[in-house]
Amino acid sequence: MEIFRKIAGTACFLGIVITIFSSLYPSEKFAKQMKIIFSLIFILSVVKPFLAGRIDIPEINGTVAASTEKYEAMNEEAYYYFISSVESNISASLETALNEIGIYPVKIETSINISDSGGISINEVRLFLENEDKADEARECILGILASDVNVKIFTDSSMQSEQKFSEEESE
Repeated sequence: MEIFRKIAGTACFLGIVITIFSSLYPSEKFAKQMKIIFSLIFILSVVKPFLAGRIDIPEINGTVAASTEKYEAMNEEAYYYFISSVESNISASLETALNEIGIYPVKIETSINISDSGGISINEVRLFLENEDKADEARECILGILASDVNVKIFTDSSMQSEQKFSEEESE
């Protein structure tokens, strides 16, 4: 930082000197020669620290590294936001299709994967219903909309209660 202060000071000093000499030199034929001389002095004062290797800019390296980490974290957050948005859009579309045939789910959860090429594959759909009477019809509707190889899990109040009891028994 000290080097940059010296460069700025040199530039100001040369500006003042050029102004003084432009008012003092004897004729116009020396004006170009004086400007060339002072331009060379200025260039040498700026280039010399770079050539000597005395300019070190550690603040920029730290800032760039911090910015890179920040942008990588933002990229990761955006990726997970994108995945959750796609999952909720699929769930909302499935809910709309089920509502059209008279099935009103309590909740729909979708799990997806996104490949490196950008392809989206649906791993699993978890459907929560109040009762079992329309479970088969709901499964057929979902598999009709999605591919037949998608894993569709349907949970009802009774299956959720038995699942809770089973997990409580395992934890004891």
